[in-house]
Amino acid sequence: MIAELISRFGRVEDTPTGVLEDVLRRIQEVDHVFISVAPAEARERAAASTERWREGRPAGCLDGLPVAVKDCIDVAGMPTTNGSVVDASPALATRDAEIVQILRASGAVMVGKTNLSELAFSGIGTNPHFGSPLNPLSGSEPLITGGSSSGSAAAVSSGQVLLAIGTDTSGSVRVPAAFCGVVGYKASEERFPRNGVRTLSPTLDSFGLLAPNATDLAFAVATFDSCTAPPYAQATGPVRLVVPDEEVVADADPEVSAWFQDAVEELETHDGLRIERRPLPVLAEAQELMDNHGTLVAAEAYAGYGQLLQGASEALLDPAVARRIRSASAVGSTVGPVRARMSALRERVAVELAGGLLLCPTVRHAPPSLSVVTASADAFDWWNARILRTTMLLSYLGMPGVSVPRGDGRRRGLGLLVSAPSGHDHSVIRAAQLLDDMPKKPHQENR
Repeated sequence: MIAELISRFGRVEDTPTGVLEDVLRRIQEVDHVFISVAPAEARERAAASTERWREGRPAGCLDGLPVAVKDCIDVAGMPTTNGSVVDASPALATRDAEIVQILRASGAVMVGKTNLSELAFSGIGTNPHFGSPLNPLSGSEPLITGGSSSGSAAAVSSGQVLLAIGTDTSGSVRVPAAFCGVVGYKASEERFPRNGVRTLSPTLDSFGLLAPNATDLAFAVATFDSCTAPPYAQATGPVRLVVPDEEVVADADPEVSAWFQDAVEELETHDGLRIERRPLPVLAEAQELMDNHGTLVAAEAYAGYGQLLQGASEALLDPAVARRIRSASAVGSTVGPVRARMSALRERVAVELAGGLLLCPTVRHAPPSLSVVTASADAFDWWNARILRTTMLLSYLGMPGVSVPRGDGRRRGLGLLVSAPSGHDHSVIRAAQLLDDMPKKPHQENR
C-alpha cells in the first residue's frame, strides 16, 4: 500500500495534497484516535511535497506520506501530553524527536499525535482524559485496542493512515497491533535514537512502527537505512522458526491455541520456512525470575513517576495507572536479581535459538470487550497483567519482534509474533514478510 501510493505520486496519478485531505477527513470520522492534529502545517508540507513530485525531485522514499506519531514523542510545534493531564508539557515542543527528524527528511508529513494509555503505562489502551479509542475490529460489543500505542494501532487499522509511530516497552506496539489486526514492529532498544521521547523504562524503552502489512513495514524501515536495499531483502535460505513448549504457547486460550497450531501446520508447508518444535528453557527461567522479584519496567516506572502520587497530582491520574505506579513502589528493593541476570539471559536466548527465530502468539487471548476489562479494578489489573505477559518477557530478553495477523486472525485480533535476539531486526522483518505473504488456505479464512 505504501509503495503503491508513493509510486502514484511519482507518476503524478495522485498528489500528497489530495491524499492528505482524505486523511484529515477520516481523522474527523473516528473519535479518540488522535489527541491533536496539525492540519495547517500538514497541508503546507503536503503542498511542498506535491511540488517536488511534479518537478521529479522527491525528498526521499516516503515523500508525501501522512504519518501519525504517538503522543509521547516530540513533534515541533505540537504539545506532548504523554496521554496525561498531569505530566503534559506546559509548552509546545520546540524541536522534533530524532526519529521524527528522520521521517521528515524522507518527506513524510506528520499529521498529528495519537492517543495512548496515560504515561504509556498500560497494556489495555484506555484513557480517561482524552477518551478511549475503540478497536476498529469491534462488532456490536466494543473491544479494547490494547496499549499503550492504542491510537497508533487504531489509526492504521481504521485506514486513517498507512504508517504510525509508537513506542514499546512491555508490548505497547505488538499488543495493539495484534488486537487491531495490523502489523506491529518493536525495534531493538538501540535501533533508533531515543531523544525527544518521554521515558517509561530507560532500560527497555524502544520505538516501533505500525503498518497494514509486512511489506509496508519493510518499505518504511528502509527509510532508516537511507532507502537502500535492506539486508533482509537480500537474505537467502530458509528461515528457521522455533516454536517453544513453554507457557508462551502452552498457556494460550483454546481459541488462540487452535488458531496458532493451524497457522504453524500451514507454515510448515512453506519452502522458505523451517519449523522446529523444541523447548527454550531460558523463557521459563526469565519468567520465574520476574515472577519472584518483579519487573524492571515497574521499578523504573516508579522511579520516574512515583512523585506523581504526592499531593494533588495523584487525583489527576488515571486510577488504573495510579494503582500500577503504587504497586510498583516496593519493586525497586527486590528487582536487583532481575537486573543482574539480564545480560546473561539475553546471551542465552541467542545460544538456545541457535540462529533460529522465536514464533509464538503475540497475546494469549483475543481482544476482550471494554466492558469486561473495566468492570472492576481487579478485572482491569488482571487483564493488564495477562495481556502483557508474553511481550513483557520478550522485552526483558531484549528481543525485537514483529506481530503479524494471519488468516482470519486479522479480523479476530490474533497475531503471530516472530522475535529474535537483540540486534537482529532485519531477520524478524524478513520473516514477517514471509508469514504475511504466504497464501492462506481458504478453510482458514472462512473458519
